Amino acid sequence: MPKRKRVSADQGGVSRRKPRSPTSDFVFETSCFSGSSINYRTPCTSSEGRLCDVFRELTIWNEFFWQVGLELRELSPGQLSLVRMEGARVASEIRCKREAAMLLHRLLAYHRCLVSVDLNCYIVADHHQLICDELPRSASLTKLQVFVLDRDMCALQSVAAALPLFNHLQELECRLWNFERTFCEGLSKLLVSTASLTTLKLIAHNMEPEDGMVILHGLERNTTVTTLAITMRMNPFLSQRGVVFADYLSENQTLRTLVVTSYFANDDNVLNLMIRSLFRNTTISEVKLIGFNLDDQNSRLVAELLSENRSLKNFHMVQTTLYGSRRIPEPDGVSGRICPWMVALAKNRTLERLTMELCCFNVEECKSFFKVLASNESLKNIAVERLRPTDEAEICRFLLETGVRERVFLARRHVFEDPAVTLTECKKLSRFNINTVTPRGFDSLHTALRLLPSCSHVMSLTLEVSQRCLNEDAISLMDQYLTSTTVLRDLEVVLFSRTSTPMDRAERALMQALFFNRSIRKLCITGLHFDETAIQMLANKLQASRTLYELDFLPHDSKSSELLIQKLSPNVSKNYTLLSIQVHRYIADWVSHREFFTVNDVIGRNLSLVTRAAHFVMGTRNRYCAAAAELVHSNPGLVAKVQALASVDENEASSRIKTSMKSFSELDDFMRVAGVVKYSVTCHRRDDGQLQLTDLNRDCWLYVRQHLKIGDIPDAQ
Repeated sequence: MPKRKRVSADQGGVSRRKPRSPTSDFVFETSCFSGSSINYRTPCTSSEGRLCDVFRELTIWNEFFWQVGLELRELSPGQLSLVRMEGARVASEIRCKREAAMLLHRLLAYHRCLVSVDLNCYIVADHHQLICDELPRSASLTKLQVFVLDRDMCALQSVAAALPLFNHLQELECRLWNFERTFCEGLSKLLVSTASLTTLKLIAHNMEPEDGMVILHGLERNTTVTTLAITMRMNPFLSQRGVVFADYLSENQTLRTLVVTSYFANDDNVLNLMIRSLFRNTTISEVKLIGFNLDDQNSRLVAELLSENRSLKNFHMVQTTLYGSRRIPEPDGVSGRICPWMVALAKNRTLERLTMELCCFNVEECKSFFKVLASNESLKNIAVERLRPTDEAEICRFLLETGVRERVFLARRHVFEDPAVTLTECKKLSRFNINTVTPRGFDSLHTALRLLPSCSHVMSLTLEVSQRCLNEDAISLMDQYLTSTTVLRDLEVVLFSRTSTPMDRAERALMQALFFNRSIRKLCITGLHFDETAIQMLANKLQASRTLYELDFLPHDSKSSELLIQKLSPNVSKNYTLLSIQVHRYIADWVSHREFFTVNDVIGRNLSLVTRAAHFVMGTRNRYCAAAAELVHSNPGLVAKVQALASVDENEASSRIKTSMKSFSELDDFMRVAGVVKYSVTCHRRDDGQLQLTDLNRDCWLYVRQHLKIGDIPDAQ
């Protein structure tokens, strides 16, 4: 790494809350990659419709935070979040960590634009008192994530002592290996005293039962938390036979959303306790169970809960099996397993969304289930995680016959049992998986690749291919399909290989096909071997594409990831489409880290632009959001963002984007959004009779408008 120079920070008067800041006499070295000086003394200049000056130098600030595995991101327009950055080069020098801690302290003390902070061990170690003293004082900080501080007990205890002092915190996420007693006590005190905390997320591998009780007692006395998400083995909450936890769930009047993710799928007692407690709760409207294996008793109990509960609007069982995933004993007919679920659908008129698997039911049971669904008008959406592959075609036909197909979403990509049947008869399925590891894998691959060009309904495809199946015919068919398709949005290619020998023909054919493809938006490549030529083709694709905005590139060797970053970084600043890139995180030398930072910095810029543009579409009418919309209005990632914000489909999101772009095409609208005028443009008559701006007819103005952007107009200082 080149030697960094020490420089004094730029001088500038700032009105301070305190007589003296710890950063006053600290001398920062130049940034690690560009060798730039940081103007850390700049005050916060954010206001309605105006960005803080820090946004102009965000790259420099991130060069300092990068060294402790963090970066500043704009997750909401005009607001900064300090978030964890996977793969960043964490510096070993104490001074680098000191600089990052000082900058965080400065942001907390003087910048109202900072609204969210992730604390990791690298920035907190040796500076926990400096940071924890300032954290509760920040009136703008609404979200805090505490991440793996277990290795530094002093830091963890400092955070614990600061927690009860927060007056404005709205969301807290604690992601620790072990919840230590002092931390649990600090968290409990916060839960009792807070008037602002609404979301609490607890993620841990270990917790002692007595420490779990400390948190539970805090939750019992809390009156603000509306969303509780727990990811751990639930045993620590079951002290005293789970009476306290059961009472909390059944009697709480504040909680609206409960999310429980289990590290141990067979937590039958925990699940039974939770479900029974929900029978008495009248305020929780959303429950999500993730990673559980429900036995017969709990499966029926959930159905009974849905029959009786009148507050639940959303109930999701994600990666959760029913009836212990036992084989179906009855090949035909309707068994007692499905009856409780049919009763639940028939009686419940408040549930709007349900996620569950159906592979534990035979085809006749599924049909009976969907017949009842047809008469339930309140249930708007059922996300089916799994069906038996042999039943998919028949069930798809039945869904169309009963008129409920629009309300049933098949959530996972479906593995072909018989591609000829599934592709031709299941027109409403859009997500597929071709897996050649199955007994008929080779034939399925060839049949599917021949049929796919005529299947306009296939929008998401996973190819899990063993090396032996990639003969010349298969490669040619894959090439033809990927080159010609105009509807495929997501592609995942996974190669299973017993050797590490590069398959130049397959990799180059794949890259060539991808280069000419104009529809793929998300691409994931895993397990292949690429030479430099193939990687250059991928880099060219990323640079030229106006549709591909998300890439996961995980070949067998990290050297290929390194080479991709090296080839991408020189011109990546011209790319306004790429929003995410995941590569092997082991990139050893400093030059590669510098190039990785360059690519990541552009992704951060693009994400900021898409975020601003999406909020402009949603109604935030300020100049910097309008300027972003002009730059990225054709980015498919913007469509996805608007879909998420507005809860609409792709067509409606695209329509809203077009409408918002037209909203400032006229002269007065453009000048108003740009901040040039408050209402409309008025020009005083010239004595010489020369043409004025307002004299332009509409066609002339629209021609001028093609060459004039919001960003071309200087911001009023």
